[in-house]
Amino acid sequence: MNFFSYTKVETSRLFRSKRTWLVILLTMLSLLAGYHFYQSAGSSTITSVSLANPVLVGGLGGAILFALFTLSELDRIHKTRTDALIDSIVSPFVLSVVKLFAILAAGLAAVLLTAVAYLPYTVSQLNTVFDSEEYLLSFFLFMLCSIWLAVLAISAFYQIVRRTDLSFVLFAAFTFFSLSTWCSQEYLLRWINPLVPVFSNDFGNGISLRLAGYNRLFWFSLLIGLWMISLLCIRNHGNGLFGSFALNVRRIPVPVLAVLFLCCGIYFYKSEPFIDHSPVKTINAETSTSEISISTSSDDQYAKENPNIILTDTHLKATVDTGHHCLSNTVTYQLQNGSGRQQDCILQLKPGYTIQSITANDRAVPFTDKNNDHQNMKDVACKLPADNSIILTVSYSGYPKIWYEARGTFLNSQIEKKYIDLGGLDLKPSLNASSPKKAKNTKRAGLTGEITLPEALQVVSSGNTATMLRQNGDGTKTWLTHSSLIYAGDYLKVDVKGGGMPIAFYYSEKHQKQMEELGIQKTLEDTISYCTKKYGMLPYTKDKPLGILEASAYMFGGGLIGNISVMGESSFTKEGLVDPQKGSSSAEVMAHEIVHQWWGGSAHCMDMKNTNWTDEGVTVYTTYRLMKALHGDAYAQKNYVDIWKNEHKNLNNNFYIRHPEYLKLLPEKYNSELEGTIAGTNTYSNMALKIYKAAQLVGSEDKMDIILQKLYQKGGTEMPPYITWHDFLNACGLKEAQLNLD
Repeated sequence: MNFFSYTKVETSRLFRSKRTWLVILLTMLSLLAGYHFYQSAGSSTITSVSLANPVLVGGLGGAILFALFTLSELDRIHKTRTDALIDSIVSPFVLSVVKLFAILAAGLAAVLLTAVAYLPYTVSQLNTVFDSEEYLLSFFLFMLCSIWLAVLAISAFYQIVRRTDLSFVLFAAFTFFSLSTWCSQEYLLRWINPLVPVFSNDFGNGISLRLAGYNRLFWFSLLIGLWMISLLCIRNHGNGLFGSFALNVRRIPVPVLAVLFLCCGIYFYKSEPFIDHSPVKTINAETSTSEISISTSSDDQYAKENPNIILTDTHLKATVDTGHHCLSNTVTYQLQNGSGRQQDCILQLKPGYTIQSITANDRAVPFTDKNNDHQNMKDVACKLPADNSIILTVSYSGYPKIWYEARGTFLNSQIEKKYIDLGGLDLKPSLNASSPKKAKNTKRAGLTGEITLPEALQVVSSGNTATMLRQNGDGTKTWLTHSSLIYAGDYLKVDVKGGGMPIAFYYSEKHQKQMEELGIQKTLEDTISYCTKKYGMLPYTKDKPLGILEASAYMFGGGLIGNISVMGESSFTKEGLVDPQKGSSSAEVMAHEIVHQWWGGSAHCMDMKNTNWTDEGVTVYTTYRLMKALHGDAYAQKNYVDIWKNEHKNLNNNFYIRHPEYLKLLPEKYNSELEGTIAGTNTYSNMALKIYKAAQLVGSEDKMDIILQKLYQKGGTEMPPYITWHDFLNACGLKEAQLNLD
């Protein structure tokens, strides 16, 4: 019989075994734990809840089940003492390969059956956001690959040590390594539980799938290499480990292939293409939990300005290739060199981009890419000519790497088929030139950009509204923008009323039904009308309207960039809009984020001596006042004030807060979680509670509204324009001791 005949016989035997079908059934059932009990991808989107989490748990459970099954199958002939008989029929070397292929086939069958069984439920849950390609890739990359890697690992361990107990211990250690805190943020090291921080409903999950795919290439290379080495350890002719190895190593192709696969694994590790090499920030462990000192090297800064070089204008011409997830850009800088001699120039752009050329007045300029990643940027050095007027043209392309500090969340610029998020150093690399406003007789530096991308995507930019320049006839459009920050997706634009100013709300077309069910537009309008009446209008015009934008789920939280209020996708889902610190319902959390346009966007609260005094406390309090106006005293008291008081009480009752001397005994992970709890309670609930108490002391909440209005409109006096904690106390006529919550 040849190899294929043996494989057919062994596979047929496996699929006639009840044990095989029991393992397959248990693997299929293991996904159920991912719906509620183990949610490694979070629960902020329906795709995370109904697809990512179940499949990740299925991969973990299936890998363990198939590892035990593989160990049982490999030891079966030795346990029954039929190995001598079997060895006389088929070479143990060939039988090992045959068994591996048969078990891998059983793993494939388990995943295919699972994918088919869960398909109707997943489609019904995801509805309009279901993506068949993502569904299949999730099962194969997350689940099937984990099962196959487990089979390879346990097979290699057993063939080397030839003992079930020791093989199990080695596999358990290998599994715990992947699940440990050491690998929690290192996507490349997590073989059994791929790192998936979240799954997007509306904008695709290319980043998670690509990183999972690269992870699988790395581990398959290593484990296939290890497994081929273990083939050389298969006992034959009555020899032990070393004797068998000496005989088997004569099969030259096997050790050669083993070394080749291991070298590929090492290459994949060293050439990891998605994470930059910025140095890790150091944390001073001697400080208290409320005062964490973070220091970085002096290189982790933008290049120092050269006063001899004045930047007067910038033009960029970019093409976004969503199929290959890359950007090609040519940036032209208009510079003035008043020194009359050559000047050193430092260009800073994101790691992942490669410069093709730099020219000055159409003459090629030599440059050096220092590859010195820091703060998610790198330096490129060149020398500018002595010409008085310089047209500097820089051409580069590539895909931006994820900042090492954000490696656990994949937070980064994105270039996906359904979504684009580019800004800052992506589209406009920084020059160490001086700003024209510091030079005499020069106009303010401008920026004009032409962005070409797929015609199905709508562009939204900060500053003036982006306009379409032309249809290119090749499935792309070119847009004109005056901003180095752009978002693009299948956006619907909805005009929002309120506040007497133009407001545009952009969200994914897939999200339309849920937006209507959640009443998001009415919440936006009520919030904007209330804040405009209380604090005043925001400075937005028809040419530069207030934009509220739904971003990808990989943007955790939100941000304010000029006239654009950007919020991650989970801020618009019923799964993600549940945060009792910000509000009692999804719509109220949304209101909280919009209030930040006033407190955080227009006015800023900050105090160097009281880090708990931020925009968050005033925003939480304003949201409370809004909900009291909309729903009445009882509702606001129950869903806001009582929650603040309860969180303050819980924090004070915490054992480690009452006994800080035990903090040093906590593992780093739990210490970090406690720090987050303390910071969150202090900046959200406790500060809102202090403002609430101050309102009672000044006479009424209406009087507090007037105090906040004056602070908003006039700003602070102690550290203008920032409003400090003492500015607030002085405006209230109160002493800090009067607002003590204990």
